[in-house]
Amino acid sequence: MNNRSKRAEIVQMLSLISQLGIMMVVSIFGCFFIGRFIDDKLGTGPIFMLIFLVLGIGGAFMSVYKTVIGYTKRK
Repeated sequence: MNNRSKRAEIVQMLSLISQLGIMMVVSIFGCFFIGRFIDDKLGTGPIFMLIFLVLGIGGAFMSVYKTVIGYTKRK
């Protein structure tokens, strides 16, 4: 492998890692704040916050899994 293709592969890996991190943060915190907003509007305890937090974590890991599987199939 030449030096240019090594750099391109490193940049591609860094791009994938940052994409995965952003996907996790946005879905988890987004669902958390949506659940908190619903709890505030309905006057309930943290029940919707917890429900949406679990959904956000599950969704984050599903999207990360699908992205990684898609990336490994291309290689």
